[in-house]
Amino acid sequence: MNLSRRSILASALALATLVTATPSSAAGSTEQYVVEVRVIEGERGKAGERGDPVIDKRLSGLAKDLSTLPFKSFALKDAHTSLVQDGERISLEIPGTSKGKRFLVVAAHGRQAGGKLRFSLGIEAVKFDTLVAVPDGGTIIVGGPRGEGGKVVLFAFTAKARKT
Repeated sequence: MNLSRRSILASALALATLVTATPSSAAGSTEQYVVEVRVIEGERGKAGERGDPVIDKRLSGLAKDLSTLPFKSFALKDAHTSLVQDGERISLEIPGTSKGKRFLVVAAHGRQAGGKLRFSLGIEAVKFDTLVAVPDGGTIIVGGPRGEGGKVVLFAFTAKARKT
């Protein structure tokens, strides 16, 4: 592919907001991402219940963000750190329910036009699927499926690009 065709293709993809590669990956190098997924269980309080939520001390770095969510407690249930390559999918076993194991599938989709890293997160067993955009080195909290006993699964998803 010559430079002008590559530029035209990159412009067209940016206009469609479907940019999935950086200029360096178009030139042949591959970008990798270190992803950290923390599986958090949030428990809702009773209607009208107030007070500061109880936050697992292992989540202290996220306490400010978690405290704005409508839950009375947060517990870290599992954590994974993995290396995923642009265009690759990985599967992470996460705590399941009494019905069996669950797997979170993380797929890397490269960078958006603004530089954020794009990933899809999905759990086929519960028909959970979402697309996220994370600032390089940043963390987002994603609401996941309902757990047992009215609890909700949350994912604290962190991603950082690593050039190869």
